[in-house]
Amino acid sequence: MDDPTRTEVESALAGAHTARTSLAARGNWLRTYLLVFAASSVALVLLIGLDDRRGATIGTTLWICLVAVMSWWGARQRVILRGHKRRSFLAFGGWGVLYGATVLVGMFLFPGQPAFWVPAAVITPVPLVLVAFWPTSPSAGRRPGSVARARNP
Repeated sequence: MDDPTRTEVESALAGAHTARTSLAARGNWLRTYLLVFAASSVALVLLIGLDDRRGATIGTTLWICLVAVMSWWGARQRVILRGHKRRSFLAFGGWGVLYGATVLVGMFLFPGQPAFWVPAAVITPVPLVLVAFWPTSPSAGRRPGSVARARNP
């Protein structure tokens, strides 16, 4: 078997770079996913905190619908970048802690008080936003050439 020519090697490397760039671009859907949840979280916390029973019912119903739609959308994404599971866990774990603390403290100590609920609504989704904009380096914590994996159809 003959060694590849310089032109063949350059062509193969260019093709690999193009494939890697394409996969990385298609794998950035997690940012949109997290930002949709962050914006929705603001509305949910405001509905629960400022409109008590009716707001909690409306907010929770809409949240369940959002989770269903976003779960469906996320499952349809064909590329998962390495670290997506860890990033999702950190984002939603942090959000869950802040959301739970906000609702628990707010319902008992500050029911219906905008001075508590408005800042709480802005602070609660911070973990989602931070992880959404957390830079993804193609080589951070990865083996060379292991940027992403495509899901089976």
